[in-house]
Amino acid sequence: MKVLIIKTSSLGDIVHANSIISDLRRNHVDAEIHWLVEESFSSLLNLFPVQKTLVSKFRSWKKNLFKKISYSEFFQLRHLIKKENYDYVIDLQGLLRTGIMCRSLNSFGFNKNSIKESFASYFYKNTFGIEKKIHAINRNRLLVAKSMNYEIDQDDISFSYNLKKDHTDPHSILFITGTSNVQKKWPLEHWITLARLFERDNYKIILPWGNVKEYEECLAIYDQTTNCEILEKANIDQLAKKIASTRFAIGVDTGLTHLASSLDIPTIGIYTFSNSNLTGVKSTITPAFNMGSLNNTPLPEDIFKKFNDLA
Repeated sequence: MKVLIIKTSSLGDIVHANSIISDLRRNHVDAEIHWLVEESFSSLLNLFPVQKTLVSKFRSWKKNLFKKISYSEFFQLRHLIKKENYDYVIDLQGLLRTGIMCRSLNSFGFNKNSIKESFASYFYKNTFGIEKKIHAINRNRLLVAKSMNYEIDQDDISFSYNLKKDHTDPHSILFITGTSNVQKKWPLEHWITLARLFERDNYKIILPWGNVKEYEECLAIYDQTTNCEILEKANIDQLAKKIASTRFAIGVDTGLTHLASSLDIPTIGIYTFSNSNLTGVKSTITPAFNMGSLNNTPLPEDIFKKFNDLA
């Protein structure tokens, strides 16, 4: 049995979708899993126990919509998918651009009432209504379960990685400060205060970054404390290995925070804009706690206290 999972972006969404792998392995041990992912996130798939990774360039094609190479690459990918002769093609992305890839295949997706872009649902051979007001992890799991005719326990979530989770740095705390959505950010002065609270207890703060703006914010924290290390820029799979060695993660609602939690690192998610009931950190193995909400920004002292409660 050959299955194609379509979840192309973003980082946090791909991490959430990883949870379907263990479900599939339990219920269809013979399943050969392939995964379609956006080029910029393909390094993460190096850590997924799947048999093949297909790479899309949707973001590049969108920027170069009227260039011949964009159409050529799109149709080459479409031809490759058809050539694989999949038993199941399951689109967890729910967008028009991924729905088109499913046309004329034995495809499965969200119905028009539960999908991101309703017109995409017309390209699937089979559709299912999945409740929108449940966590994104279980929306993915339910769609795959319904598509392949098995049941799941929504309270039992597990993630699957080809990665040794050694937790070899027990005095390190990961701060994930960067996010592309400014409304999800936590004030820089709060990060500095929190770092100083950990400084008193001799914890080392690890600071990853992904662009110049995030690096400058990490540098501001580093300059006003004595216990911080700014990581070198790295691919996602390399960064995951570093994350897997830390004791604890604290981060805003962004992909790296969800990655840390899925790697069984105890994690506190800081929520200042999005709904943690739908996209919060979630684990059944290690502590995963969400703090804050719209118009209710948690203070550094609150985060530090919760860390001590959970650690």
